[in-house]
Amino acid sequence: MKPLKSSKDRLQDRPLTVIAGYLGAGKTTLINRMLADAVQPFAVIVNDLGALAVDEALIAGQRGTTLSLTNGCACCQISADLAAQLARLRQDDFSALVFEASGVAKASRLATLTSQAEGYALAKVVTLVDGLDAPRLLADAYLSPLIKEQIAAADWVLQTKRSKGVHPSLAALSKDIDQLSSQGRLPAALAPEYCFDQTARLEAGIKAPLFQHRVIFPRPDLAPDVLQTFIADHPEIERVKGWLVGSTDAVLVQATRAHFQARAVARAHGQGLQFIWRGDAELNFSALT
Repeated sequence: MKPLKSSKDRLQDRPLTVIAGYLGAGKTTLINRMLADAVQPFAVIVNDLGALAVDEALIAGQRGTTLSLTNGCACCQISADLAAQLARLRQDDFSALVFEASGVAKASRLATLTSQAEGYALAKVVTLVDGLDAPRLLADAYLSPLIKEQIAAADWVLQTKRSKGVHPSLAALSKDIDQLSSQGRLPAALAPEYCFDQTARLEAGIKAPLFQHRVIFPRPDLAPDVLQTFIADHPEIERVKGWLVGSTDAVLVQATRAHFQARAVARAHGQGLQFIWRGDAELNFSALT
């Protein structure tokens, strides 16, 4: 068992922030904004299901599974040996580390795991909740325990996508939920280098729901409305993101149960669509491929 760190030791450790939240809550969007607003270079470890990373506007170069960004920050895919990966990042000149959780991960479990990392101090757990989708999620007997666990384990809960105040269903769970604006600079407290250690951590023994995930490569002529209909016809689908790539154009897709967005872009930064759905049954994607 490792000895407990003294206050002096913890001040010398690099702050580690966990960004949690259900599928489509806006974790990747938030991290991209954090990177764009970075005052000091920090590192990001992405821990998401599937094989796609669709947000690459800040990328300056890539070596293996590590992306070098134009402002000195770095983003890398989680390694099978997380301890070794954390040790390597500690040797680089980063002011802090941000850990992006999978949308179906327990925030309390990640808090426990990362708080034991040598050379790091768990600064805070930030949980994002989609304010528009919250009523559906909390009414779903399958998903509600996970959403409540992610909120309970957080030091700071931020509602996204809803501009008319915190949704009553979320306010009933916590009095400390703030609203995250989609525009302007982020709150200073979200800057990784300014995070401070929190000592209270909550453990929740809630069984997480079962999810499946797969990356498919749709046919070149697949129209966005056909994809939207496919999602609507399969209520078990919780998240879709990726690219529709035609012979002359590309479309970036971001979809949840509550939202569907298909936006034309100058070029695709990847290929394929990532699907995440509930339950242990397989989906038939032949209508898309």
